[in-house]
Amino acid sequence: MTPPGLAAALLRSLLPFAERGEVLEALADEFKERVLKSGSLSARLWYWRQVATSIPSLLRRTAWRGAVGFEPAANAGRPGGPALEQWIMDARHAVRRLVRRPRYAILAIVTLALGIGGTAAVFGIARTIFLDPLPYGKPESIALFSSPFDWSRQEFSFFRGKVPGFSEVAQYNFSDATLERGTAAPQLVGFSAVSSEIFAVLGVRPIIGRPFEKNDEIRGAAPVAVISDGLYQELGGTPSVVGQTIRFNGAATTVIGVMPRGFYFPAPTVRVLIPEIYDPEDHTGNWALVGRVAPGV
Repeated sequence: MTPPGLAAALLRSLLPFAERGEVLEALADEFKERVLKSGSLSARLWYWRQVATSIPSLLRRTAWRGAVGFEPAANAGRPGGPALEQWIMDARHAVRRLVRRPRYAILAIVTLALGIGGTAAVFGIARTIFLDPLPYGKPESIALFSSPFDWSRQEFSFFRGKVPGFSEVAQYNFSDATLERGTAAPQLVGFSAVSSEIFAVLGVRPIIGRPFEKNDEIRGAAPVAVISDGLYQELGGTPSVVGQTIRFNGAATTVIGVMPRGFYFPAPTVRVLIPEIYDPEDHTGNWALVGRVAPGV
């Protein structure tokens, strides 16, 4: 099942050297498929028709194409010339090859789509964490203490408010808990338990409502929370959200403040801040310390 010898030889003599092998191979593959599908006579007529329709354009271009490049040297700097024409030819060739191999084309498109989508999703997270400025006041003055999540409430209470070189030091950890709103199904949200100094350390305050106070840390105090702007929008996006009660981690909790748009701490997944219950006798080590370096230090 080889193409007509005369037709193939004629096409070979006219095709530029750089593209001759690929074009002839593609036509030969198509010829074999047509022989199996429509018979030898129909395939030969098709092959001759390809040659006949190609001859006029090949005669116009073969004189200066091939070994010397796609365009003659005299036209190399003409705007819109060689590069654009090469791209058009490449695109037509790529489309023809993809149409002939639909399963391969679908697999390639799906692979590219997954790769591009995954890359965009990862970049969206990485940009927030690594590239965008931290949403805090003077973030260069904020320092995370060594051995995060290995400090205890007892240790923090021992030097609370008296760490040399720091104007403020706060304690925090973060995890997930359930949030219930009315008749809606409970959802799992990220939260951070923090000491009342956290807003002074970060240099950010709620844009609506108030920050935590030391009275909020007393065991037995009414549960309160400061929420992110995203959760604020989900709850209605009106100032009346402050003062509303939500069920957070199984307890009725009053919203006392809303953080500015774009704020997060310590991770973008955290949507609720709650006050840490102060217990100077608790020596379990699951807290991290963050402080604001004092001016001039």
